[in-house]
Amino acid sequence: MIAFACLAVSSYAFPLARTTFRDNAPFVGVSGVHSLTAENMDSLLTVAAWADTDATVPANLYQWWWIFGVDSGTGNGALIDGTESMTLQFDKSVGAAMITFLYTGGTGGTTNNSARISISGFANDPGAVGVPASGVLIKNVSYANGTVSFDYLNDNASDYGQVMFSNPAASAGRTLKITGAVSPNGDATSWAAALFQVDVQEAWGGPELKATSIPHNLTNTYYSVDGRLTVKAYADRNSVTLKNLGRYNDECFGPVGGTGGNVVDTNESLTLQFASGYGLSRLDSVYSGGNISISGFVSDPGFVDPSTGTSGATYAAGVLTFTMLDGGLHTFFFANRAASAGQRLSITVAVSPGTQFGIAGVGYSSTHALFAPDIPSNISPSHSTSDGWLTLNGYSDSPGTIPANLFENVAWFGVSGGNNEAIDGAESLSLQFSGLAGLSGISTRYTSGQVVLSGFTNNPGFTDPSGIATGVNYSAGTLSYTFNAPHSPEISVGFTNLSASAGQTLTLHTDGVAGSQVALTRISYAISSVTVSIVKSGDSIILTWPAGTLQEATDVNGSYNDLSSATSPYTTPIVGAQKFYRVKVQ
Repeated sequence: MIAFACLAVSSYAFPLARTTFRDNAPFVGVSGVHSLTAENMDSLLTVAAWADTDATVPANLYQWWWIFGVDSGTGNGALIDGTESMTLQFDKSVGAAMITFLYTGGTGGTTNNSARISISGFANDPGAVGVPASGVLIKNVSYANGTVSFDYLNDNASDYGQVMFSNPAASAGRTLKITGAVSPNGDATSWAAALFQVDVQEAWGGPELKATSIPHNLTNTYYSVDGRLTVKAYADRNSVTLKNLGRYNDECFGPVGGTGGNVVDTNESLTLQFASGYGLSRLDSVYSGGNISISGFVSDPGFVDPSTGTSGATYAAGVLTFTMLDGGLHTFFFANRAASAGQRLSITVAVSPGTQFGIAGVGYSSTHALFAPDIPSNISPSHSTSDGWLTLNGYSDSPGTIPANLFENVAWFGVSGGNNEAIDGAESLSLQFSGLAGLSGISTRYTSGQVVLSGFTNNPGFTDPSGIATGVNYSAGTLSYTFNAPHSPEISVGFTNLSASAGQTLTLHTDGVAGSQVALTRISYAISSVTVSIVKSGDSIILTWPAGTLQEATDVNGSYNDLSSATSPYTTPIVGAQKFYRVKVQ
């Protein structure tokens, strides 16, 4: 059995995990070792040292004082210099969020001691930018053919530079190689680099806005790539006067400047505009304190705080309020995404000294999804979504005949018994879809072994952007695949053929082998294609459709009005002006 503990909600951090080489085992004080894996990162990162730029001749890692480098027997053993290189190998579930350097740059010059540092091995553009933490040491950042390059100035002072990446998927499962040379833009005669810290983020979770995506002090508005979330910062509490967005490293964002820095301060506000059909599913906070208000909901959003980082949460008249108890990282969930779907939410804080709200991440989702925090833990073997499109049933056997309670913890769930927080052993979970609703995605954590999904009418079109799944097979209504991802990050897989599960009852379980388990975080579903048929019958027409609300208009481009009393089949006489019909499915 691969057991997992009830981990703290800090596993949702932005960054997800961080290794500081001077502080974290097994790197502290290391020498004489070629390769090490980060224990505090749940083995998501492996670092190795090399004596050559091609990373073919092993050398030893060396940690001294605050810095971490390569000891190949030549040059400075605590630095990467000469022909040396260092590699960072990432688990398939995560990618680089930020790499921090110390004692890096060129030497021997008189006017511009810059080194040209290169990080190669990316699958595509990682969205690299220099972070001006202690002065602008990193300049001329570029990307080409899998390699990020930048100039790093040795200023003989702060010498603390960070390179941040907005696209962690570009390095997920990749081995990045760090090399260097003197910069053609300076007059140095030699170069050196040393690592201080590496941050990683989830690469294949659901839709979310991370601090790494926010341009620092360049714009007052940010649009998510998928167009489903727009963020704006304001210099006033009423969200009238726009102000640039600001970011603190890869950890949080808010309106730039202010008393607390790049957070929502007492005289500022920040708005989240969601596209129709999409709402707030999760909100991560760090460096926050005092009374917080989020307004603009159309109903109670179902605030859930498994971190117990708040007190006094209340909802009234479109406004959610709560008090932050400390400035640590906290993750909040919203069980009712429909309360914010298509809405503009405004975040403000009380006018009180020390009150602020740092946003570490914003998760958003279609309203047609079930998240673990939606489920009352260990109360019932059955749970239905509010729209009625999906009903889950837990069983202690496969196929399901003996009901067992659904069990939820923090943000994942399973079936009570054995490992309560997962589906394991002989346990199974049924997914009963209604009408035209079908399975579009499954997200998991802490999942290992073979996953079996049966009950499809044809091939569901399994997709796995992470590349973790192996042995994918579909036959006679059953999809199976092996998914060895026992670490903490959330990973989502998809299903492109909704008709294969529309209106069906699927059964999810493992192969029963010891150590196999599935810990679910969310199940996404959607409506498969809807067709309206029209048949002439005498002086009337008969319209037939499988689900949804029939709408009518006098022009093909609308406006369409609901015929809420119309049921399929619907008969209407052929009289008067021409009319157009369509079906609305929500």
